[in-house]
Amino acid sequence: MSATLKRNTGTIQPRIAETTTGRAVMSHNEYTQIMAKIDALIEIPDSKLTKAQAKELNTLVLEAQQYERSVYTIKPPTTFDGILEMKMYELKLNQGEMAKKLKVSTAKFSLILSGKQKPDIPLLKAVRETLGIDGNYLLSVL
Repeated sequence: MSATLKRNTGTIQPRIAETTTGRAVMSHNEYTQIMAKIDALIEIPDSKLTKAQAKELNTLVLEAQQYERSVYTIKPPTTFDGILEMKMYELKLNQGEMAKKLKVSTAKFSLILSGKQKPDIPLLKAVRETLGIDGNYLLSVL
């Protein structure tokens, strides 16, 4: 993300995030104001929301989302069990469901998640093929 500058009330401030609408959310304070506007628009029942309000809500949501993506980042896991836990979270699966998806026993999967057993080649292959995780990334965390 390259920082650009914008004049605002006589001072120069860096832009933090560029939105898809071209408008920049420059500070946490502005983000808070946008969220307050979103909250107010969400309180309006759908049947009474005008097209202009719906469009404004959509624009504000995109701006808030862009700011959040630039500020609140999740670093990729650095352990094999961390990768599995992240994927379980993303797919909304519990340990038993993930074990079944990877075609391993729940006991073996539990041992791997707790670090008491190392993953074998068939499991690494299943994680790569079933979950779409790059093999080089998997090997780098072992």
